[in-house]
Amino acid sequence: MANRSRHVAASKVVPRSAKQIPPSSTVRISTPRMASAPKPAKRWQWGWFWSLLLLLAAGGGIFGSVQFSLQLIVNPQKLLWINQWIPGWIPTQVNGLKPPKTFAELRAEAHQNGQTLGEPLTLGKNQSALDNSPVTDVLIPVLAKRTNCSSHCERIVELRLYQASTISSSIKGRSEPHYQFVNQLPIGGLEESFVIAPLVDARSVDQGSSAVLPLTKWQRFAEKAPRPGVWLLLSGEWDEGDATIAYGQVLHYNPEQLHLSSKLQWTSPAGQLPEWQEITGGGMAELVVDQTIGMEPQFEIYQVKPLNFRPSPLQLEPISLAEFFLSDATYQTAITFARSGLWSESWQRFQSFKQTGKPASLTAQAQAQMDLIRWHSQATETQANQSWASPSQQVLADLIDGRWANALQVFESSTETSLETRTILKADMGRLEKRVKAALRINPGQLEAKTWGALWVAARTDRNRAILWLKKQPRTKPSDLTKITHLLQRLEASQLDLP
Repeated sequence: MANRSRHVAASKVVPRSAKQIPPSSTVRISTPRMASAPKPAKRWQWGWFWSLLLLLAAGGGIFGSVQFSLQLIVNPQKLLWINQWIPGWIPTQVNGLKPPKTFAELRAEAHQNGQTLGEPLTLGKNQSALDNSPVTDVLIPVLAKRTNCSSHCERIVELRLYQASTISSSIKGRSEPHYQFVNQLPIGGLEESFVIAPLVDARSVDQGSSAVLPLTKWQRFAEKAPRPGVWLLLSGEWDEGDATIAYGQVLHYNPEQLHLSSKLQWTSPAGQLPEWQEITGGGMAELVVDQTIGMEPQFEIYQVKPLNFRPSPLQLEPISLAEFFLSDATYQTAITFARSGLWSESWQRFQSFKQTGKPASLTAQAQAQMDLIRWHSQATETQANQSWASPSQQVLADLIDGRWANALQVFESSTETSLETRTILKADMGRLEKRVKAALRINPGQLEAKTWGALWVAARTDRNRAILWLKKQPRTKPSDLTKITHLLQRLEASQLDLP
C-alpha cells in the first residue's frame, strides 16, 4: 500500500500534457515565446529617420514660404500665374502692378521718361492673369531716340506685354481699351561683327567691330508660323555703299505663361527677312534665313524643336551638315559635296542613295540634311538654267552649280568672256576653290574640274604656278597638260588678239 501510494503521488506531479505523448514519440521541449518589445537600437534608427524627414520637410516649407514672400514683395507679377487657378488671389492692389491705363496715358508716361511707344501689336485672345476674364494680349515696343542718325532714328529698347480690355470710362461716358501691364523684355541690338560675318573673308583683318546696331522694326509672322504660341520678328538694316544687310531677332510668345523670349539672332546679306517655309514635310514649317551673297546661294534653315522649359517650350535648331549620321559611303560623299557648295552634285548622290533601297534606314537628322541640300540645289540649278546678259555671269552660274564643261564652253566663246572670267576668279573668296578641291578629291581624274583649278591659280598668281599646281595633281596626262596650258593663255591680255 505504501508503494502504491508513492506511485500515485508520483503520478500526480507529472504534467497532464506529458501523459498524452506516446512513449515512442520524439519529445521536443520548447520554451514558450513571450512577446518582446522592439529592440532599442532599431527603434532609435526609425525614430531618427522620421525626425530627419520631418525636419527637412519643415525646412523646405519654411524656405519655400520665405522665397514666395520675397517674390510677392519684390516682383509679384511673376506670381500672377496663380490667378489662373485662384482668380483674384493676387489683386492689383497688392501685386505691385499699376492699375490699367489707356494708351494715351501710357504714351504720356513714356514721354516723361524721354521715350516713345511704338504701334501696338495684337497677339491674340487670352484670359486675364488677374481674374480670368477675356482679354487681348498686346505687345507695345518702347523706343528711344538715337543720336547722329539720318533715318530710323528710334531704336527698340524694350518690349512690354499688356492685356487689354474695354472698360467704361466716366469721362465722356464712353468705353475704351485699358492696358494692364504683365511682363517686359529688354531689347538690345546686334554686334556689327555678327551682322557682317557672311560678307567677311575669314582671312580678312577687318572682321567688324563690337558696336551695337539697333533694332528699329517689329512685326508678327503672319503666315505659316507654327503653333503653339506667336512668333515675332524684330529687324534693322545696315548700309555700306551699295550693300544693304537685314538683321534682327526672332522671338516667341507663350500666351499660357505670358512669357516672351528671344530665340534667334539672324543676318541676311541679301536684305531679306526670314520666312516660314515647309522644307522637310511633316506639316510644320521651318524658318528660312536667306544668306545669299551675289550669285552664291546660301540658306540657314531652322527646325522647331521642343524645349524642356515650361515658360518657353520651343526652340529653333539649325539643320547642320557638320556631322555624318549614317555610315553609308554614298551618303557621306553627298554630304562632302554639299559642304563645298556643290549642291546639285550632292543631290544627285542622294538620289542614287535613295535608289539603293536604303532610305528606310534614314535617320531624322539625315533626312533633314537631304532636304536642306535639295533646297540649295533647286536654287543653284534654277540660276544656272536662266539666261544671263553677261557671258561671264553665265560662267559663274555654271561654276557654282558644278557644271565644269558648260563653263569652259562659255569661257572659250570670246576674248572678252575669258578676260572677264579672270576678274571673277581673282575676286573669289575661296568658294570656287572649295568646289574644285571637293570635285577632285572625289574624282581626281576629272579633267574639266582640274582645268578650272589651274585657271583659278593662274588668275590669282601666274601661269607658271598654275602649271606647277597641275603637275602635282594625280592622273594628269601630258596631253592634258598641253591642253590646259593653252587655255591658261586666254587669261592673259598680252597673249590675245584684242580689237
